[in-house]
Amino acid sequence: MRSHPPTPNNLPEPIRDRLRGYISDGRNQRTESCSDVFLYTHPLKSGLILKTRDVRLRPQEPDLLAETVALTWLQDKLPVPEYRCFHVEGDIQYLLMTQLEGVTGIHPDVTDDPAHLVREFARGLREIHALDIGSCPMDWRMSRFFQWSADLIDGGVFDDRIPAGGTRDGLREELDAIKAALPEEEDLVFTHGDYCLPNVLFKDGELTGFIDLGFAGVGDRYLDFVSASWTIQRNLGEEWISPFFRAYGLEHPDREKMGTWQSVFEFIFR
Repeated sequence: MRSHPPTPNNLPEPIRDRLRGYISDGRNQRTESCSDVFLYTHPLKSGLILKTRDVRLRPQEPDLLAETVALTWLQDKLPVPEYRCFHVEGDIQYLLMTQLEGVTGIHPDVTDDPAHLVREFARGLREIHALDIGSCPMDWRMSRFFQWSADLIDGGVFDDRIPAGGTRDGLREELDAIKAALPEEEDLVFTHGDYCLPNVLFKDGELTGFIDLGFAGVGDRYLDFVSASWTIQRNLGEEWISPFFRAYGLEHPDREKMGTWQSVFEFIFR
């Protein structure tokens, strides 16, 4: 993994051309993802964000092509970065997009008022879930989600979890048991896919933008509920989960369903 920004000399030409006149301070803003993230600034223009990803690393993490498709579809629908360029060279994906103003939902300026934060966080999720999914090309319905998971098993991504003498059949059985525990009927909406506090931006106390959309698409709204609950517990405390759901408009979420979807996430991302 790079610990410094790609220099103009080693960037592919399509990316290099769009970064003429821009500079980076050298800080890799990567969080828990395997994508490297660098901010490029210009004295007269708005900043640009360059994400790079080695496709050989952790196939269960978001793909930058998927994020490019999501950003393109979401323009004029949600406050998201504007896509500038996507390029692949060898095993490296490059995604260049505009920088959104604001600080993330884990910034001290935001977390010092957790009551207001969870209300805004819930409002943002309502806005996402209210989108018309009729023309959405990104699919994370249950059938797609579990087929993707099965493909990861078949591709050997989780082989390190197989006990000595075991086979991938054990992993397949574990995944089948999780799928069987979910209700057959899905509550389909447009989902962010990783609705966590680091993936929303705030300005002047209001939620103003959404980032990291590699898993965005049509799916069960509980996909986002699981991520939201996890990030609230981690960053604010478990006592703020119920206020979040009340602000969203759901007094009694289906805890059993949330637990099952949590099992899906733990299976894939642990």
